[in-house]
Amino acid sequence: GGSNGTSTLCAILGDKSKPQNTNHTLRVATRSSNKHLDNGSPRTWRCKEKKHLSDVVAADFLPTRVITHVGAPDSVFVYGNSNENNTNDEKPNNNTPYNLSPLEQAISGISAPDNGGIADIIILVCPVSAHLSLLKRIAIAMYNLNSKHLLGTKTRPPILIGTLYGAGGFDWMARIAFTSQRPSNFNGWDRSLGLFGLKAFPYLTKSLQVGEVTLHGRFPQLQVAVTPSTPYMRHRAGLLLDRVLQNSTTGKSLEFLGLSSNEKLGGDGTVVEESLVLQQNGSSSGLLGYGVGVEGVNSARNAMLLAAQTHKSIKEAKEGSPGASSTMPPTILTSNNTNHQQLTNITPSSPTLDLLLTHSLSDHADPHSSLGFLTCTLNSTNQILHPCILVALFGSGDKDGTITWNPKKEGTALPRFYADGAAKPLAG
Repeated sequence: GGSNGTSTLCAILGDKSKPQNTNHTLRVATRSSNKHLDNGSPRTWRCKEKKHLSDVVAADFLPTRVITHVGAPDSVFVYGNSNENNTNDEKPNNNTPYNLSPLEQAISGISAPDNGGIADIIILVCPVSAHLSLLKRIAIAMYNLNSKHLLGTKTRPPILIGTLYGAGGFDWMARIAFTSQRPSNFNGWDRSLGLFGLKAFPYLTKSLQVGEVTLHGRFPQLQVAVTPSTPYMRHRAGLLLDRVLQNSTTGKSLEFLGLSSNEKLGGDGTVVEESLVLQQNGSSSGLLGYGVGVEGVNSARNAMLLAAQTHKSIKEAKEGSPGASSTMPPTILTSNNTNHQQLTNITPSSPTLDLLLTHSLSDHADPHSSLGFLTCTLNSTNQILHPCILVALFGSGDKDGTITWNPKKEGTALPRFYADGAAKPLAG
């Protein structure tokens, strides 16, 4: 994108003087070539970040200090034309292998002037109104790369696609985009995909001059919805977004939305249990695609087998079945020599069984985290109830509730809630 948020990320993540930025590659795909290219090279951005005493209560009269970030993306790819609603203007570059378009080059890393390889995460940093058209462009590029087997295989971690502001039904738009652009000969993804959306944009930032951007503050809470709703996808999203949002430096942490979220956010606390397990294990090595270690799956399978055999033994003892002793406890409860490997082999491994054993009920109930994404959408729509917006729209309107809006007089085709609503003098 070409937004102020993109410029901020270029300055912060592209600052190679910081040790935390030395092991990642930053690419920008944009239509704003004049904003992100300087004589054909990636433009360097200077970001002045105001560090307030608190992100929760930030005001000009409170003590502040300024940190300067200076950085640039590793490469810039200019796609399409000025019409953001036209998603069919991507022209392949016949001078590159596989004849890839600029957006496909940015995602795959093929013919890119960096050594980053295939993208691990694709982030939309743009107005919500541009989400659907950009998602359609991404879908076209991803389907084409997949057909040429350029995305990698399922043995690699999933590619995450998401936005720093998940308002307006981002998950719905993603479904529309990938469904409408799906080729008739599509037979499945070579590599898994994931989707994410933040509830609130993490930066209060503004650029008044090309190459300069001011970060006035960071949003205190970082809450994100992720689909599919699995422990592994949450873990993967956490790793990548912690790095993108510089959480190791700021001390902030991600909170996941949806039924599996923290209890204070209305969930069942599954994410808290997952984090405790990861802390005990010390790393994510051995995580299955379902987010639980192999030993965890075996233990769950064995526990199910033990419970079934114990229930059977107790039932036979009570009923006085031949060979069962009513005075002796079931052998499975007294044996200390049960062979772990034998138990594992008795119940064969299967993806379906492992899924049932290792997923929480909340993940089963909402596998696509629809409620999490709905939380992001409701976060934006409640702006309509803001008093100054209500006064601006209805204060001088007709009594029947209709809105009178003169585009020539107001300067915009439709009301822009943030700008026009807050700027009305009668709103205070």
